[in-house]
Amino acid sequence: MAGLTLASAFEYIINAFNLEISRVDALQEFIVNARPLASLEYLAGGAILLVALFFAVRGAGRTERFGPVWNWMLGFVAVLGLAQADSLATAATSNTYRGLPAAGTPFHSAVNANGIATPGKRKRNLVVILVEALGRPVFPEGRKLFEADWHRTEWNGRYTVSSGEIPYFGSTTNGELRELCGVYSNYDAFDFEHRPCMPGRYAKAGYDTLAIHAFDGKFFDRAAWWPRAGFAHTMFRRQLEEGGARKCGGMWPGACDVDIAGQIGHRLKTAGKPQFIYWVTLNTHLPVLAGATPGMGGCEDGTAPLAGMGLMRCRLFVAYHDVAQAISVLAMDPDLPPTDFLIVGDHMPPFMNRNERLAFDGYTVPWIFLQSKDHAPESGTPAS
Repeated sequence: MAGLTLASAFEYIINAFNLEISRVDALQEFIVNARPLASLEYLAGGAILLVALFFAVRGAGRTERFGPVWNWMLGFVAVLGLAQADSLATAATSNTYRGLPAAGTPFHSAVNANGIATPGKRKRNLVVILVEALGRPVFPEGRKLFEADWHRTEWNGRYTVSSGEIPYFGSTTNGELRELCGVYSNYDAFDFEHRPCMPGRYAKAGYDTLAIHAFDGKFFDRAAWWPRAGFAHTMFRRQLEEGGARKCGGMWPGACDVDIAGQIGHRLKTAGKPQFIYWVTLNTHLPVLAGATPGMGGCEDGTAPLAGMGLMRCRLFVAYHDVAQAISVLAMDPDLPPTDFLIVGDHMPPFMNRNERLAFDGYTVPWIFLQSKDHAPESGTPAS
């Protein structure tokens, strides 16, 4: 009984974050790196689990064994009925729990959609930003905020702006391989040595390649597999904080994304060769708690957008705005050399609440491509 209870809880958490059921190591990484006790949602879930586990184990020894055959039949029908009721109740969100697709599924990525999988002849700087949990909102208030953050009119003077959406599968690292290596796969099953990825191609073309994440490099083994994907340099929490980034808290403590954008800008302005910079954001990782980003506030007192639509949803959009604003300041820096920016989501926000999941497209994630107008267009043609 205890094993079944814990196993079902583990499977739910794995599915909620779109991880493969074989990723038992993810639980260990979660316990070591995250701060689940900082989240009231996780505390409440843990308390409910422990109470349920206590009564299940306590009552299991007192339950009489089934006698007549009709007792077994009734129990069997009851289990099937409950399973069917659960399937009907969760049908609307069943697609949002998405692992890797079946073999032969047509492949799509924002990198391919914009023709930047290989470097162009003019060797402009390229910054690819994978925004943690950037989903496509489908409710009117969310769409309005999304448009304000990711379709800014001021960008049009300096960039050719295009946007779209692509299917997503799996968790953040699956989204990384989708964009970097053009494949739906897990990083621990991918043959980096024999299948060249995007950073390796850019490095071969003379680019300096850098990958950035505000968390610890051991999390999902990025410090090991990012160099195998072709990155010459990596920067994680410690290096970013030593470079001046503030510390952001919450459940996923690390360097503040809003300060990382400034460090990227400094590198682009002082580099002696073309740059390919890849940045995986952190502060929009669910659950978004107080302290997760410097601009967090207003969701508790009702002054922030979406304050009346739930604390978690409100905080997520505040964190979205902070990241979008930092990227915009970077992109519009008058001293910035010609640089293209690709902004793309890894997966939809993995809310535990069903209504909050339904507030986002459960099939696709958005991308926005800013192509610098300082030079003629590259050979690849941006999608629209």
